[in-house]
Amino acid sequence: MQVSSISRAALTVFFSGALACSADRIQSPSGSALSPGPASFGAVGQNSRATASVVGGGIVDGPLGLTSQLGIGATSTGGSFQCVMAGRSGGFPFGPWSQVLQMDVYGDVTPGSLTINPDGSATFSGKAHVQVVGRDATGKILRAAFSDIDYNTTHWAGGPGVATHQLNVVGLGLVFGPTPLKSGRITIVP
Repeated sequence: MQVSSISRAALTVFFSGALACSADRIQSPSGSALSPGPASFGAVGQNSRATASVVGGGIVDGPLGLTSQLGIGATSTGGSFQCVMAGRSGGFPFGPWSQVLQMDVYGDVTPGSLTINPDGSATFSGKAHVQVVGRDATGKILRAAFSDIDYNTTHWAGGPGVATHQLNVVGLGLVFGPTPLKSGRITIVP
């Protein structure tokens, strides 16, 4: 299998730990349990230079302990997305967790879902695998994995202080951001 340059860039971002997202604005629902499933990442087509795209990521600004890592490689033909919120000192409540310590959201970009909006931002959606680790009200560590969770995300291009990221984990009722990047870069090609 041959991997396009956008896929390579997205995979490099995912595994380098150089990129991030934040949860400074969070809405949480009552949690529901779903079965875990395998992770999958979509390959971006070889003709990606001829289509719209959003690529990059970065550490999103926010209070100490509330930043995460983000990787994006999306075109109109598909792609991959990952946001890792790890090492949270304060956490946030969600379902049976009184304090979420780690959350990983990763999945494919649904082909045809990438939209370049009139304000220049890019929005796409897909299905994600979500892993959560945290504490319940008694302090007991709880772990769960959710599969095929609907998500959508909106990005604004630029570097630190300019680029912005918002993640809506629709299937779990969580909203993170919008928040500017502290470091990294997001590039949008219409």
